[in-house]
Amino acid sequence: MKQVSQRTLVRIMEVLGAASPVTNLSRLLYEYDFPDWFVVHASSYYQFSWDGILMSLRNVGFFFPDTGYFGMSTDNITGRYLDKVEAQQWGEYFIQRLAALATTLPNGNSVVNSLQLDGYSVNSRKLTLIPLEDIVSAQEEGDALTARVKSAGFTNAQTVLQHIADAKNLFVESKYHPSLNESRNVLQCLVDDISSDTQNSGAHSTKLPGGTANRIAYLREVGFLTTDEEAAYKSAWVALSAGSHPGVPDRDEARIGLILAIEFGQLLLLKFSNWKANVHKKFSNR
Repeated sequence: MKQVSQRTLVRIMEVLGAASPVTNLSRLLYEYDFPDWFVVHASSYYQFSWDGILMSLRNVGFFFPDTGYFGMSTDNITGRYLDKVEAQQWGEYFIQRLAALATTLPNGNSVVNSLQLDGYSVNSRKLTLIPLEDIVSAQEEGDALTARVKSAGFTNAQTVLQHIADAKNLFVESKYHPSLNESRNVLQCLVDDISSDTQNSGAHSTKLPGGTANRIAYLREVGFLTTDEEAAYKSAWVALSAGSHPGVPDRDEARIGLILAIEFGQLLLLKFSNWKANVHKKFSNR
């Protein structure tokens, strides 16, 4: 079972925490088939302090309140034998059910959006998460892009990393158009950094132009991009720059835009690593 991100855990804490003063959470949890031992423990031991509940579900301390995290595996709140592996599975199971429950409450959109970045949709009737196996997990791919940016050695690496973080955070906050703008900035910054690094290498006499479209063309002229790649990157940049796409919901537009920027960004950085290793003049097979 793939874990939801810590970012999502915080969104769940916020939504359930806001509901606590006005909702009878014991009844709500019991209505949705949470076990009575879970409901009683969350109420009596944690007083529905969701920060503590969710963190202890993740580290499995929730199930072993009196003996440390594991102690005797028979001495836990479930009333049955529970080893470490099963406790971890139970912890994630309840985290995911609480995530699904949070999406049904006021301000639950922040959890919905964060789960989409983790690669999940929600069945709110059954309180289950559904892996989006046919859709890229922006969380995992974004982490991979972040790692590649850090290893690329760009002077402006921190700017790119901030755009990645802002695009994801704005999406979670349902600020879809600003998120799309940040996704475009990710791609633009990578094009600028690769172009500048190539120019500064002194390997080519072609003058570095201004403007993203012109710099994509520059990268084709010096041999970094093929003609087909130039067309693809220009199309991606135009799609991210468009004010709107009639018929496409804002949330889907922003999510797809983020994934587009992340995946095209990874392609650029994979090429750049090889390009830089060959003194900005050619590519080698490896």
